[in-house]
Amino acid sequence: MALSTQEILLALRAPNAHWLAALVSALDEALKDPDFGQEQRAVLQQLLAAGIVPGSVARAAELRFARFEDSFASLGPGDEAADGDLLAGPAPTPSRPKLTLVGSSKHFAA
Repeated sequence: MALSTQEILLALRAPNAHWLAALVSALDEALKDPDFGQEQRAVLQQLLAAGIVPGSVARAAELRFARFEDSFASLGPGDEAADGDLLAGPAPTPSRPKLTLVGSSKHFAA
């Protein structure tokens, strides 16, 4: 079942849509990152299709994400401009969750 953009926007307005909002934000970030390639997209699609994340996978993901967050915490002022791996973007809005992932939504079909 493919939803229109309007239907997705309506779903995001639901009072219990906090996880949907967090995951859509994370997916938007992931799809902008060239490192989030077909292999990682296939893993994500497999997990969604299975409807469950094995415990060992969840724990490994938590550890990996913590290292990812720590890599940003260790940056000092001005380091972002010197680091070629980080792209300058617009200032974050307060309504966005801290969760960050990154590619192009045209490659991901619902």
